[in-house]
Amino acid sequence: MQQRPFDPSSLYLDDPRLRMTVGGRMIVRIVDRVAYLVLAAAIFTFIFSKIHFLVWIGVFLLIFAADLFMHRGQGDVPISEISFGEGRINLAKVASPAAFAALERALDRSIITRKDFPAELAHRLLESPVIVEGLRRLDVKIRDFKEKLEKILERSAQGESGSIERTAETILAAAFAQAVRAGHEFILPTDLFSALAKTGGDAMEMLFREFSVEPGDLERALLFGSLVKRGWLRRLPRVLGGFGIGTHRVAKHRIMNRAWTARPTPILDRYAVDLTDMARGGSTGFLVGHGAEYGRLIETLARPLNPNAILIGEPGIGKESIVHHLALALVNDNVPTGLFDRRLVELHLASLAAGAPPEELEARIKAIVEEIEDAGNVILHIPDLHNLVRTSGTSYLSAADALMPVIMENRFPVIGSTYPREFKQLIEPRSDFVAIFEKIPVAEITEEEAERVLTYQSVLFENETDIEISFGAIKRAVVLAKRYLRDKFLPSSAEELMKSALVDAERRGEKVLGPERITAVAEGMVNVPMHEADEDEAEKLLRMEEIVHERLVDQEEAVKAVADAIREYRSGLARKGGPIASFLFVGPTGVGKTELAKILADIQFGSEKMMVRFDMTEYQDKASYARFIGSPDGAMRGALTDAVLAKPYSIILLDEFEKAYPDILDLFLQVFDDGRLTDSLNRVVDFTNTIVIATSNAHSDIVNQALSQGESMDQISEYVKARLTDVYKPELLNRFSKIIVFKNLGPEDLMKIVVMNLAELVDTMKEKGIYLDFDPDALREIAKLGYDPAYGARPLRRVIDEKVRAPLSRAILGRNVLKGNRVKLVYVNGVFDFVPEQE
Repeated sequence: MQQRPFDPSSLYLDDPRLRMTVGGRMIVRIVDRVAYLVLAAAIFTFIFSKIHFLVWIGVFLLIFAADLFMHRGQGDVPISEISFGEGRINLAKVASPAAFAALERALDRSIITRKDFPAELAHRLLESPVIVEGLRRLDVKIRDFKEKLEKILERSAQGESGSIERTAETILAAAFAQAVRAGHEFILPTDLFSALAKTGGDAMEMLFREFSVEPGDLERALLFGSLVKRGWLRRLPRVLGGFGIGTHRVAKHRIMNRAWTARPTPILDRYAVDLTDMARGGSTGFLVGHGAEYGRLIETLARPLNPNAILIGEPGIGKESIVHHLALALVNDNVPTGLFDRRLVELHLASLAAGAPPEELEARIKAIVEEIEDAGNVILHIPDLHNLVRTSGTSYLSAADALMPVIMENRFPVIGSTYPREFKQLIEPRSDFVAIFEKIPVAEITEEEAERVLTYQSVLFENETDIEISFGAIKRAVVLAKRYLRDKFLPSSAEELMKSALVDAERRGEKVLGPERITAVAEGMVNVPMHEADEDEAEKLLRMEEIVHERLVDQEEAVKAVADAIREYRSGLARKGGPIASFLFVGPTGVGKTELAKILADIQFGSEKMMVRFDMTEYQDKASYARFIGSPDGAMRGALTDAVLAKPYSIILLDEFEKAYPDILDLFLQVFDDGRLTDSLNRVVDFTNTIVIATSNAHSDIVNQALSQGESMDQISEYVKARLTDVYKPELLNRFSKIIVFKNLGPEDLMKIVVMNLAELVDTMKEKGIYLDFDPDALREIAKLGYDPAYGARPLRRVIDEKVRAPLSRAILGRNVLKGNRVKLVYVNGVFDFVPEQE
């Protein structure tokens, strides 16, 4: 399913039937059908004739008819046999009879009725059950779609002379491109219908847009429809995505090449699996995407020197799929000539090294190497190549040391696979070993490719579970997996989400799996709100400032900024490509910067545990850079990157941001711009579902001094923001969503904070049947003791513990305060005391 590039200017449309009149084309169709009837009558008459030579003519005609039947539905030239770049391509030659007939009939209908040709073609194509099924999978109501199309036809008018032919050529060219992408041998009716969404003109574009059908979605949904309606289930590998189809056909183990020069490999077979046998049996070889990596692999294996490759990628990214697809290509001779008749054999290192002392391990490897050399047709695949190095010890040669001389002498091709971390730690340091391999990094497939994979797999899932899967569910699974399930890569992450949703739907007794069920399951997996805000949540979002101020005093600008960011995110209006928002909170210690982050994590993200906090004073030197995002050799994991991978929907709090090592500050230029960061293992860490809050005490002395001189907070904020360039680079400051200067707390603010902190204690005591109240003088004294010019309101919690909680606990234990009592905290003669209160 690898796409082949072609030049669109090389396409043209030419067929004698298109140059005929409507009547001429009708006569040709009648003659064509009469010819088939005459052929059938001749076969029947001649075969049962008593004249010997007529019987043989009948047999010949029967063979001819059988050939026609076997090639029904095929065009003149398969796309796979076209050499792109070598001459022009006549689209009429590569169109299937069904596609060309639809085009021809729509052309006749358009000329007769003088209506829009693309609309007539769409109307004709809607007679196809495959296309109807594809639209249904897109949750399109077919009756409504047809009615809207008929209204378009009523209002439409035929184009100018010659424009219909040009339109037909444009649509057929787009259909050809779609057929190439889909790996079709001919242009099919589904390719024509898909092309209409892109090249059918304004009316067709509006029709598809009205039913929320995007061209890309239509392509893959029509593929879904063709798989279901045409019974392509049997043409898929028998094992795909963990689901099986019926019984597996066991292919006979074949070691001999067509030249009869190969030799058996009994010892190798004991510790390995022949992937070409599996491909021949139809149980492996499925591949979508990874065209570049597969192409490099083929080129490497086909070259005479160093035909060795190592695939480097994370688990589930597609390394094994590439290798297994090579096995299928070898079986089908779809490889360069130098690779014909090769066997692809996967060596199991665990079986090879199990229970073997050094001498026996070396003997096994030597025997296997001799067998491979004698056979002369084996490509050896070694998964987890890093385990070769791990078998080494101090007193004997490792398996790598035993195999390295053989591989370096190019005796047979070797494909290895490994993970980025293990490659950096175990393989890359051995430069002699690395030099003999072509390094091929394996990237994650695109979302479109993942949708195609999941479309094929969904046919198997439906067969296994009897639950119908809409294309909307497939698309939603891919989108959500890509965005939120970043511990795995596409398509594995989307497969896992789809399987979980199927299990959930089966448990609920649902017969159709739609996008809503996918969303609900994904939310449960990562605790991220993905659904559209319902009425209750919308009300909560609109009251966000009020809710925050129940636990935070003042700081209106900061509260409004974070509330606006959350509302934009949940309404789908957040900026693409960056975090939900990034804030720099500037101000003295103890004025609520960290507290606001905690409150936001609790209210919107579900828990204060969804706040990931970093004290940047711990990352002030060069060595701490590696601790923050991981060491270059992969030995040390990154604190930031691992935290975001574990909690993709969270608040990232960077305390005392200005004290971080300069290179760490520069990292956030990319984070704030693109919402992503690549760690030392080339893992892309996604920040698009995080709010990044950096706090800073920089120039807080200026704030204190200016306030004492009676300046307004607006004047102070602008001056402080301008002075921040003394501490941070301007390009970093410009990337923050907003810079907010927190003001100092006044006496009234402190009293409110005291009441908020004591409210929790009041509620706790009420649950125990004890009613607690506070005298205003006591509150004022607590506020006075809980404030420090250097630390703001931070000492307040300690003061409440010492002056309120501790004495109250002693009074309860001493049975001076009992259940049902009402007590008041008073402050008399410099002493706090609990006194009974009259009911």
